[in-house]
Amino acid sequence: MPLFCEAFAPEARSMDAAARAVVGAAENTLLAALHPQVALAVWLREEPRHFARSLRPMREGGAFRATGEGPPEAALDGLCTQLPDGAPAEFLTDIFRLATLFGALTRSETVRLRLEGITGDACRKFHVDAVGYRMLVTYAGPGTQWVMGDDPEIAASPEQIPRCAVALFRGRRRPGGHALHRSPPLSDLPEAQRWRLLLCIDEPEPTP
Repeated sequence: MPLFCEAFAPEARSMDAAARAVVGAAENTLLAALHPQVALAVWLREEPRHFARSLRPMREGGAFRATGEGPPEAALDGLCTQLPDGAPAEFLTDIFRLATLFGALTRSETVRLRLEGITGDACRKFHVDAVGYRMLVTYAGPGTQWVMGDDPEIAASPEQIPRCAVALFRGRRRPGGHALHRSPPLSDLPEAQRWRLLLCIDEPEPTP
């Protein structure tokens, strides 16, 4: 189904009437995030077979942070120069596809990419990002946690985004509803499970 064929995919569903979150199994579920009342859209994707195995060489490199900015192809080229050895081609192809999709959704010719291998607790407090839109994908390890609204007091029982699902959050720089999110705590997990591979895609910083 083409991405821009309709605002809400047939498989998409709102979490509840007041939640302002949409979750679905079709790519064009992400279009829902363009509506001001929708704080978060999640495209549920199945994890490719053998994907975890193909990412193992990157995991052996431990913690790292790689960034890139520009048109999707140039941003990915910059990011690749900072990656540990062993990044599989199918993984890099997926990043390029998502960067291109993000640019189309936000009508931006340039994107900011950040890929992190995370081995400890990071961003444990629930927050809303000071960006326009932010796309998050966890390729390995536990997914990002979120709650609807932007009041930290309601964050006792968060939802968790599945691995490889694509989440598009509305940030503070876009008017409308917002959802709190955070990185899942890793320090309480067995040591062998304390590694996440997280992709973050943002709009570029506004020109002064």
